[in-house]
Amino acid sequence: MHSAFFSSSELTLRDRLIDSCVPSTLSLENVANNSNRGDIENPANKSQASICSWFLHFTRINFSSVPRVKQIHEMKLMHGEALKLVELLCMHAADLDPSGAVNIFKHPVFVAGTHGIPEIVEKIRESFPVAVQFYDNEGCNPFQRAVLFRHHKVFSLISRISHEQKLIVADNMDNFSNNMLHLVGNLAPPDQLNRVYGAALQMQRELQWEVEKVVPNIYQDARNIERKTPRMVFTEEYKELVKEGERWMKDAANSCAVVAALIATVVFAAAITVLGGTNGDSKFLVFKSEKAFVIFAMSDALSLFSSTTAILMFLSMLTARYVEDDFLQALPKRLIMGLLTLFISITTMMIAFSSTLYLVFGEAKTWILVCVAESTRVLVTLFIYLQFPLLVDMFYSTYGHGIFGKRSEKPLY
Repeated sequence: MHSAFFSSSELTLRDRLIDSCVPSTLSLENVANNSNRGDIENPANKSQASICSWFLHFTRINFSSVPRVKQIHEMKLMHGEALKLVELLCMHAADLDPSGAVNIFKHPVFVAGTHGIPEIVEKIRESFPVAVQFYDNEGCNPFQRAVLFRHHKVFSLISRISHEQKLIVADNMDNFSNNMLHLVGNLAPPDQLNRVYGAALQMQRELQWEVEKVVPNIYQDARNIERKTPRMVFTEEYKELVKEGERWMKDAANSCAVVAALIATVVFAAAITVLGGTNGDSKFLVFKSEKAFVIFAMSDALSLFSSTTAILMFLSMLTARYVEDDFLQALPKRLIMGLLTLFISITTMMIAFSSTLYLVFGEAKTWILVCVAESTRVLVTLFIYLQFPLLVDMFYSTYGHGIFGKRSEKPLY
């Protein structure tokens, strides 16, 4: 059932871009053929429809040969039909007596919480408000099941229910006296951990769960049936992941620090060696008036400063404490700064090297400048291709909205 809903799957950046352009109701051919016609019936969607129409009109020749775009369009169509079916079932069940409605709604709302389908939870909550207070055989409500299986889209709905109902949901304890903080302290399922690359990013993702903002403060030191507080449960469950994250971070810092040290050595030697020498007794630099020499000097200095900064960042990672909370902000920020400065140092080093080659061998020959520029571009592009995805993931998870994104302020009645 959960495969019919778009929200139960995590989309990549490319898939989200396709999702924003591909319509969910009309066929691809109809939208492409009507790309010049406005949205008369719904002027509010005119801008979005025009973007989608332009995209489809531009790609309609080869659209059938793009399997992923066609697959996402079919997923959106299936999602829309499934959502309509859920609405009809909820309307029918809401007209029944309370006991009959409970029998119909109880199983779907827990399945939705377990598999991460917020649309079903939302529709059932609108039709039968007390559905979020149902309890399963272990004494958990749907939001606690969402926490246990790490479905943030379902859990984020808790901010839209009434304050009184939120207190009832947050105060609940399961059959083992575990509150919501104990449940989030349990190790996440492997399929949720593997959504991000590397143990450090996995640890950061787990620390971004803001359950403590929902649960009253008195429950932070509450003990379950095993006499464990939420922090004790978290420390015990994530002990191995912390070790893996520390090893991953230190391996990355060691490798990058070696590269940064080599770059600093090379560019420092180039800086103290006068390129071209001096002009006899006048002591003036031979290439002083050349623009390429100015480019060389500036890029070499920038490469030295940035590589030295990268070394300091990576050394700070090697000497860090590596406690649990450091994986949330401190360590990712240092790695981001280190990778950025390393990228700058590599780029500026290649610019300095290219300038040197042009000064020595160029002699105003355009083909040498073209060859050097293309070689530099290939090397820099290769570094971006290999390291940029990791940098983007870390930057988005550290400086973005987190796993919950920008939450909706619309009340859930």
